[in-house]
Amino acid sequence: MTLDLSWRDLAAVWGAALSTLLVLAKLLPSKPTFHFEPGEKPITDLTIRIINPSKSMCLVRELFRLQLGGPQRALGVYTGRTPLEEAGVPGALLIFIRGEEERAVMINCIINQDVGENNRWLVCFGWQGAWVIPLWLPVPVYISTKRAIRLNTAL
Repeated sequence: MTLDLSWRDLAAVWGAALSTLLVLAKLLPSKPTFHFEPGEKPITDLTIRIINPSKSMCLVRELFRLQLGGPQRALGVYTGRTPLEEAGVPGALLIFIRGEEERAVMINCIINQDVGENNRWLVCFGWQGAWVIPLWLPVPVYISTKRAIRLNTAL
């Protein structure tokens, strides 16, 4: 049994694959972007601006965090509306971002004034955009006090 393919058969397969990919690209939401900015008061604070580029709404939540080094055990991840008792609780952050808008998430890297230590965390945010994929897709973010100090002193 031999398979005789002409250029028309290959063009039909190519067109079907391309149109399937274009439809999937329209249905799947675009991933939110995470940008670091300087914090408000202390030199070790950071602000992460989460931008939703898609036209539909997006949910962003903190899935988990890992401490990679340093003696500081607490890390404050909060927004302006987070209750005070939930500011440092892992997994308590849940943000609703409308289409083509942005939200700011504040990070308090250090609670005491020991600026010389290098405290490092890997915070994994998850985002869920549309009804097509009802899963939380992960976005890891690396946070360190040295990076925060460099960013705040540079500006």
